[in-house]
Amino acid sequence: MRNTDKKKENMVLMSMRISAEDKEQIEAKARKTGLSTSEYIRRCALGRKLPCYGDTSLLKEYSMQLGKIGSNLNQIAKHLNGGGDFYSIYYELKEAIRELLNLKFKILPALEDVACGKKCRRKTKKEGEE
Repeated sequence: MRNTDKKKENMVLMSMRISAEDKEQIEAKARKTGLSTSEYIRRCALGRKLPCYGDTSLLKEYSMQLGKIGSNLNQIAKHLNGGGDFYSIYYELKEAIRELLNLKFKILPALEDVACGKKCRRKTKKEGEE
């Protein structure tokens, strides 16, 4: 029997009553850490370490945007592979590339935020300069 199977076998159900507002707050905090609500509550109650991530909601939004851009690029590739004229889709291709570049500069700071657990600000000026 695997270790995880043994853990599941020893698990018991525990229920409690809390307000709807408290429930929403706990679930939101659990989402921010990337843990299930149950695991989040267990770790908090037992004083165990919580993962410290920044806000991942932006990354989810950017992931959806990347999916849309990818879909557009697939349509462009299908057009070109089918013998379509490059010049007829030139502006669509240019727009897709522009969107990718714009998204790149949004994703990098969001990834840095998630990795650091807070906004990491790069200093653009040396200390003492204004």
